[in-house]
Amino acid sequence: MLETILARVGDLGIPLDLVKAAVMLAAAFPAAIVYRLIPRRAPPTVRHVYSIVVSGTLFCTLFDVAGLAQLGGAAVSVYGLVKAKRAKRWAPIAVFAFALGGLSLNHIVGQLILKSNVSFDHTAPMMVLVIKLTSFAWAAYDGTRHDEDLSEDQRKLAIRKMPGLIEYLGYIFFFGGFLVGPSFEFVDYKRFIENQPPFDKRPRSFVPTIRALGAAAMSFVLFFKFGKSWSYMYALTPEFSQQSMFKRLLFMQIAGGIARSKYYVAWKLSEAACVLTGIGFNGYSPSGEPRWDRVQNIAIRKFELANNPKSAIDNWNKNTGLWLRRYVYLRIVDSGIKSTAAAAVATYAASAFWHGFRPGFYLTFLTGSFLNIGARTIRRNIRPLFHGNSKLAPLRPVYDVLGWAATIGAINYLVAPFVVHSVHNSLTVWKANAFMLHIALGAVQIGYGFLGLGALTRKFGESIGATYPPPSHRHTKQTQAEKKKLASPAGNVDEKTLTMVADIVDSSTNPMSPEATERS
Repeated sequence: MLETILARVGDLGIPLDLVKAAVMLAAAFPAAIVYRLIPRRAPPTVRHVYSIVVSGTLFCTLFDVAGLAQLGGAAVSVYGLVKAKRAKRWAPIAVFAFALGGLSLNHIVGQLILKSNVSFDHTAPMMVLVIKLTSFAWAAYDGTRHDEDLSEDQRKLAIRKMPGLIEYLGYIFFFGGFLVGPSFEFVDYKRFIENQPPFDKRPRSFVPTIRALGAAAMSFVLFFKFGKSWSYMYALTPEFSQQSMFKRLLFMQIAGGIARSKYYVAWKLSEAACVLTGIGFNGYSPSGEPRWDRVQNIAIRKFELANNPKSAIDNWNKNTGLWLRRYVYLRIVDSGIKSTAAAAVATYAASAFWHGFRPGFYLTFLTGSFLNIGARTIRRNIRPLFHGNSKLAPLRPVYDVLGWAATIGAINYLVAPFVVHSVHNSLTVWKANAFMLHIALGAVQIGYGFLGLGALTRKFGESIGATYPPPSHRHTKQTQAEKKKLASPAGNVDEKTLTMVADIVDSSTNPMSPEATERS
């Protein structure tokens, strides 16, 4: 019966896998309403079991029992290992290898062997599961360590007492973010379930829920109405290559926005369900306004209006970025690895494997790495011309607008392989756009790396009152004390340090460079 209904909806032109995902995400709302009706005095176990049953039922209805068994088996196996060996550092490392390895096998089977083109199947919640399992394992390990050996962030997230199996599964299968996220920490879930601060005084969530739903609805309309006619796949046709360059560039901008709208639908629906339950509450701002961004995966306005790639990536898939920073990059640095470049490469690899193995993904990641290098080079040399006491400072709005146009244009260009998948298709799309971004990035590196444009720009800038920071000494040999401070989790690894590696997500390089922390 349900399959027949879904098939009829699919006849409207929406892929069946997306219809299934939409049904599951929409079903979270009546489930959230029932969840809120559970009395606060009810035992926490009631809420745990409710989430497990709702998520399991929805998954089996829309997908299959075998997929749920795989997810449940992985979750229970990790729980057993962590409970037995949580005090051993190798335990969270083993969990990471097990979880990411299992996900990678599923990606290989689906993407490379079966060559499936579906966007949502059981690997979507498995990707979320990997984040939860690994973060849980590390937090449980931190719970066995002394406070002086932990950073402030690690102390706040440490699991001091091992939870029971039902409580743990309630966290893993929390219905609000089961399918596409957002992920969140176990300690946040525990505080929420037990009505601990700040959740004991959370305000009404109707308005922020409607706001998130509105964003999802508008995104759905865009994707439903224009998803076919403005797809990157059209860029593979001979007709596209015969268009003028202006029309091709304009098409890429619109196609990029339409392609992103699919993710906005999923993330905003999931966020709205979490806000409705109350777990999205994140305390109050300094002005006293309630914040509902605890489980926000995408800040649409900030992403779409970002005037540099770093700001854009900071607001895309935010919780995945936080996971990579906390439990991949900083854990490698904490282990005493001397090379931050090696830690960056390892984090990049983890991000890539987490996404899957379609060749187009890696072309996007690689190009994104060069984009970040080029963007930092430009910001380091050009940005001071339009700030401070520079005579060109009145033109800063023009600089910001041009930065926005360049950023969103570059993103729409480089993410095309995420949709067209193969190397041949990716190169076909880029060739139809004259490899414009690659040529521009190459010119930036040649100009500033070999032709001395940096010195000329700096000389010109200083002549008009621009202020440049002193030359970087990133390659100066570190003292043993400095190395120890960097490697030690107690060495002031705060939120500022976390943001230094934000551009690891989806595309990055050298996250420990000082320029990585620059803001507009």
